[in-house]
Amino acid sequence: MKFYKLFVRLSHSCFTFLKKLTSFLDAFHSGFWLGALGKKGIAYSDELHYRTNTIYVEDEYNEKGLYDWEQYIVKNHFAEVKTIMLIAAGGGREVIGLSRMGFRVDAFECNSALVEYGNNLLKKNKIESSIIHLPRNTVPSQTKTYDAVIIGWGAYSHIKGRPSRIKFLKDLQAFMHPGSRLMISFIWVKGRNCRDKMIQRVSGFVGFFTRNERSELGDKLVPNFIHYFCEDEIKAELIQTGYRVIEYDEIKHGFIIAEIS
Repeated sequence: MKFYKLFVRLSHSCFTFLKKLTSFLDAFHSGFWLGALGKKGIAYSDELHYRTNTIYVEDEYNEKGLYDWEQYIVKNHFAEVKTIMLIAAGGGREVIGLSRMGFRVDAFECNSALVEYGNNLLKKNKIESSIIHLPRNTVPSQTKTYDAVIIGWGAYSHIKGRPSRIKFLKDLQAFMHPGSRLMISFIWVKGRNCRDKMIQRVSGFVGFFTRNERSELGDKLVPNFIHYFCEDEIKAELIQTGYRVIEYDEIKHGFIIAEIS
């Protein structure tokens, strides 16, 4: 065999090996740290990610308002909506976009730095709404009903553990009346693979010694915690908690629209 052909075959073999190796290391990394980090560690990881990712505190990013796919949802499902509760408001992007469309928005966010930045940005843009600090994965202590509830961009995927998500969905119902719309955006995948199973096994092994909550298929650290949903999974969580799914789609990011059944 000529040398150039041998080198080409060798390069292809090395590529395949390195791809498998990096996939293994990525799965092992996620599994190990998911097992090692408890709830406080996961929460701090999320806080650190948003503190160091400066796009969320850039005026240009936030002043753009809603993405095209978010505008599609609002136009198609919020025709009768006047008041909105927005949880996970970030630096105010969605508050600005919704306020410009004429909605009255009560906004909440768990990251103190984003709350401070967002409120300054809202004042700068002469938006009457403000962002109130709210501990992660909770609902406001003062109950008030809204025409719609929105869980901010991808925030539902930051909630670790199905029991925690189920409780959160149930708690939201106190803020909804018959006909209120619930909009959730999330990170999605078509299905599970071997890497997901490895992450869960490694996490379970480490978690046995740390006594931390068992990870689920779809849990990853990238580097903060993300749960990747399959369509059947997120629909099942809503149905279990008494919601009726109105629309599900994966345009650019997964979103689901529901109401109390």
